[in-house]
Amino acid sequence: MAKIILESWREGIKGVSFVKMQNEILRIGLKESKANFDSLLENIPITLEIEDENLAQYFFKEAVRLGVNCQFIK
Repeated sequence: MAKIILESWREGIKGVSFVKMQNEILRIGLKESKANFDSLLENIPITLEIEDENLAQYFFKEAVRLGVNCQFIK
């Protein structure tokens, strides 16, 4: 199991894409995905636990690309 800690965001973050990505890749509901994004905008860290390490790595890379500052923990 891997953990991804969503810590903060960078200017120009792609919010809609980030919400959709959580839904599509991690199968998180849209309501929870949007709540995660709103927390991120308020600088409240979010920890996601992901069973599949390869999926977690892919999500991490995409999150960084979309403007999220995050950590990947094995």
